[in-house]
Amino acid sequence: MLLVGHIFLTRQNNFEQNRLAAAQQVINQGQAFQGNLKQLAVRIYQDSQKSQDQGLKDLLQRQQISYSAGAAEGNGPEPVPNTPPAPTH
Repeated sequence: MLLVGHIFLTRQNNFEQNRLAAAQQVINQGQAFQGNLKQLAVRIYQDSQKSQDQGLKDLLQRQQISYSAGAAEGNGPEPVPNTPPAPTH
C-alpha cells in the first residue's frame, strides 16, 4: 500500500512540475514580448519626432497613444496607451 501511495505521489509531483515549467515558459515569453513591444513603442516615438510624419502622429492620436520624451530616453515612465485602442470600422 505504501509503495502505491509513493508511486501516486511521485507521478502527481512530476505532473505538477511539468505544469509549473509550462507556466514559467509562458511568463518568460510574455516578459520577452513586453520588452519587444516597449522597444517598438520607443522607436515609433523616436521616428515620429525625427520625421515629423503627420500620418504617424494622426495614427497615434486616433489610437489614443501618447508618449513622454523621457520614456523614449529611458528616463521617464514607459510608453503605454492612455486608453484602450478605438475600435476600427
